[in-house]
Amino acid sequence: MIYTVNASDKDKARFLRVFAFIGSITSFLMAITSYQDGYHALSYLLIIGGFVFASPFVIKNRDETIAVLMLYALYSMMCFLIVSGGSNGTGPLWLFIVSPVTFFIRGLRRGAFDLILLAIIISVLFYFTERFGYYSYPSHYFPTRVMLCFSILCILGGFYEYYRNKYSLQLMEQLKLNQKLARTDAMTELANRRYATECLQDKRFGEGAVFLLMDVDNFKQINDTYGHQVGDEVLIFFADVFKKVCTEEDIISRWGGEEFLIVIPTGYELRARKVAEKIHKKLAEKQFTSGQHRFHVTLSIGLYVRVADESMDHCLNIADKRLYRAKSQGKNQTVAEVDLAKHEPA
Repeated sequence: MIYTVNASDKDKARFLRVFAFIGSITSFLMAITSYQDGYHALSYLLIIGGFVFASPFVIKNRDETIAVLMLYALYSMMCFLIVSGGSNGTGPLWLFIVSPVTFFIRGLRRGAFDLILLAIIISVLFYFTERFGYYSYPSHYFPTRVMLCFSILCILGGFYEYYRNKYSLQLMEQLKLNQKLARTDAMTELANRRYATECLQDKRFGEGAVFLLMDVDNFKQINDTYGHQVGDEVLIFFADVFKKVCTEEDIISRWGGEEFLIVIPTGYELRARKVAEKIHKKLAEKQFTSGQHRFHVTLSIGLYVRVADESMDHCLNIADKRLYRAKSQGKNQTVAEVDLAKHEPA
């Protein structure tokens, strides 16, 4: 399987085709020169290899399988070059292209295993080739030097792949953290206003989506009485309640200060009303606790169901008016209907 930590699928596919293009062109050119030099068996093998390397341009949606096939075709060619000596004894020099290609296609662990196995096979072939009279290298120093250079190149390639993966993973983790910080309210770990606004552009939150704009009751009094640290803990307490009554489909965000916004997707108006009820119920059942401080906290909710072609700002404006009315009517309640006496805008 093609594997690099920081390569996208497009990058992998692009590399595969670049490798395939270079491999196929080189194989066909070397096949011609080998045939002209009288190395007919080598020429035929290179032609077969050229077609294998060209396969990604013909077979679609099989990149991972084709990549492994190309790699093992390359290994087979390397083995033949060792046994036959290649053109004028230069065949073993092609070994040095194997290491980087292997690590890219197979990754660090599988690549290391493949290269170790290949090194063992090649060493055996070097040892027996001359003894069986297949090809006689000028000196035993040549195969020894080739294997030494190949081994060093594989080791260096392995270390490079290891550290590249290591720092790529660290970079990806930092990127995820930065994305989370950009989208999340640091205190409550809910979506922040900016990210919630982005999510509301999704079609799931169009006509029929339900906006629940909420404000903590008597929050200034809590801060003045118990301190801002306890006030912050109260906001976290509310966030935990919201997470328990909502689903992953819902948007739950800290809208600003002591204001929160929950948006329920289209088609779940009944559930949205039940969410508001559950919030009030859970707050009534469970006291907020911080050290020696124990007391009930409440909030007021303005609920509005989005109508076709209404802007997000318009929906929020109506939800805010209903929230204000919930406050003025005694707090700790949800206002969800149109106030005909005040002619609330539609």
